[in-house]
Amino acid sequence: MAKIILYNKTDVPLSSLSHVIRLPSDGTDQSASSSKVVHAQKIEPMKISDLNQFVITADPQVVEFLCTAKLTEIQVAEGWCYIGCSVCSKKLIREETSFTCAPCNETNAVAQLRYRVILSVSDETGIAAFLGFDTEITKLTNVLAAEAAQIVGVGLNAQVDTDLPRVLSELVGKTYTFQLKLKEFNFTAHHQTFTISRIFPARDLAPLLTFAENVEVHERAHLQNVAPGTDDRAAITSDVAEVSTAGDGTLTGREAEANEHDAAEDNASKKARVE
Repeated sequence: MAKIILYNKTDVPLSSLSHVIRLPSDGTDQSASSSKVVHAQKIEPMKISDLNQFVITADPQVVEFLCTAKLTEIQVAEGWCYIGCSVCSKKLIREETSFTCAPCNETNAVAQLRYRVILSVSDETGIAAFLGFDTEITKLTNVLAAEAAQIVGVGLNAQVDTDLPRVLSELVGKTYTFQLKLKEFNFTAHHQTFTISRIFPARDLAPLLTFAENVEVHERAHLQNVAPGTDDRAAITSDVAEVSTAGDGTLTGREAEANEHDAAEDNASKKARVE
């Protein structure tokens, strides 16, 4: 049986959680079995200028940050896609009649067109280049790279059209929150881009509440206890006076007519009882 350890968020900060849920490896007693520890890590937001400074001054490490920035351009000098292995996603080597995948040691690998897009982004503090791969860009555009591409040529001369597809060009000008994963390579002088691990649409701020002054507020009618068999409507009373008066203290025309109508009904009822 899985053992879930809960923490009061007011007592333990998120950044200090060492484990949240323990998952037993089998159905034996939890104390006698090994368990998988799920770690919780707080991802800090960071501006572009701070991000650029961080990779210069900090020690090499694997760390993630959130950065909200506007996509200003898609760099096309290195293209926007590549022919990758359908198994490991690595770039394939083009042979005369087939593709070779070195990591998989496969000389007849199945090729699949994949995104590799370099995004120029900016915020109020600076500019940077973020690198998005197939999974993240496909989720963002809802279009596969193979569907967005146009193949030019035949056989060994076949190439992907360098023109930027519309699904990518439409992203320019929009603001997103990027989750970036920095590795040791990013802390060297050779790094030029930050790799994207997730992309979120920038959150819209909730509208601020507005307050009106000098507005008369009426309280809601209160429902009292109703005896069985009585009319529910007769049990509703209001703390607000139902008869409004004009500036000189006299009743308004509509309310006066209503009062006269009620008086006429009372007289008719009394007369009926007398007869």
